[in-house]
Amino acid sequence: VPIILAINKCDKPEADPDRVKKELLSYDLVCEEFGGDIQAIKISALKGHNLQELAEATVTLAEVLELKADPTGLVEGTVVESRTDKGKGPVTTAIVQRGTLKKGSVLVAGKTWAKVRLMFDENGASLSQAGPSTPVEIVGWKELPSAGDEILEVETEQRAREVVEWRKYVEEEEKINEDLEVIEAKQKEHRDTYKKNKETFSNMTWRQRKSAMYKANKQLMSSRPTEKLLDEKPTFPLIIKGDVDGSVEAILSIIDTYDAEEQCELDLVHFGVGDISENDIALAETFKGYVYGFNVNSNKYIQQLAAKKGVTIKLHKVIYHLVEDLKEELSNKLSPMVEQNIKGEFLHFFTLPILSEFPIA
Repeated sequence: VPIILAINKCDKPEADPDRVKKELLSYDLVCEEFGGDIQAIKISALKGHNLQELAEATVTLAEVLELKADPTGLVEGTVVESRTDKGKGPVTTAIVQRGTLKKGSVLVAGKTWAKVRLMFDENGASLSQAGPSTPVEIVGWKELPSAGDEILEVETEQRAREVVEWRKYVEEEEKINEDLEVIEAKQKEHRDTYKKNKETFSNMTWRQRKSAMYKANKQLMSSRPTEKLLDEKPTFPLIIKGDVDGSVEAILSIIDTYDAEEQCELDLVHFGVGDISENDIALAETFKGYVYGFNVNSNKYIQQLAAKKGVTIKLHKVIYHLVEDLKEELSNKLSPMVEQNIKGEFLHFFTLPILSEFPIA
């Protein structure tokens, strides 16, 4: 895959683009300065520095590779981002890779479909059609697709429904097969245990077998409460809501790096795009969890409902702040570690009374 490297935040005084280029050498990404073929552009998304240079580098690479698209035929594209707009409903930002997208086109992406009602460019201006390499906002989705999903145009709405139903059916079948594998593994484990016990009791008389089985079951029943207490560990049920699909994906990627399940289990109950809703509060109440929102709002009614049901809502505008808050809450779930530090020892002195000698009678 052809790559162009854009190094962001180069407006900061402590920025060190050369260090970034050297670190990327370990991933076989060699920039032009080191004899490679990857263009490296120093940019600042905040201040808009060198964005034109980045666009020119992209065009140059496309011309060198002779990348061309066919503006005819059915539309193909990719979902770049998705969000829920209060006035427009589910909205996706997509880029057309083949064909020409027009109003009224029927599209399928992931496990949802759309009949294009409105299209907008990057400036919010309405579009009647969008050709290859054109970024466009699409309005008319039944549900939100995920960022990265492939967009395909179909002939009719009936065909779109059939495709979505088929994809959902395939996903359910895959899930059933995965569940069956787990069930079969458990069944095999139980069969092996049964055969082992049968071999153990095979050389016993029926009285000895009954006595041994009674003792084994009695020991098993007595050990179960202890095992249950030992297995109980703190859990942290979590609900994530974000403004766009990409933000939620980034948060989930960070959550996937959590590796302290043996100390406190992080249970991701639900995640989604959009403002915090009554359903989120109901789930949090059921699982006794926390609701974390990124760049979303919770209206006064939702806040009052959460306070009534004892649900904690935490809203953040920066992902790193959300992660730090989550770390702190997870740490609070852990049982305290008791350490004993001996600072010194007390010596007690006792004064013994002097006993006078008595004559022995």
